[in-house]
Amino acid sequence: MPQRTLRMNNDGLNFAVSTGGGLAAWITTFSLIVPILWGVYVLILIAIKLPELYEKNPVFRRGCDWVVNRFRRGRHG
Repeated sequence: MPQRTLRMNNDGLNFAVSTGGGLAAWITTFSLIVPILWGVYVLILIAIKLPELYEKNPVFRRGCDWVVNRFRRGRHG
């Protein structure tokens, strides 16, 4: 007599496990990538507006010039 082998033929369980794993991987990837993309987007928007802000805002201009002069001359002149 041939031996019978037990197999898991419950497709509902396989679908639930594979769907749950795929959903968890998608949520994890989504929650990691979206904040990074949002940060890059915000940095690009800031970089686009900085020259305009430098031209129109004298306080910002003085602050930028002060930082650049400190960086060029060093802390003690």
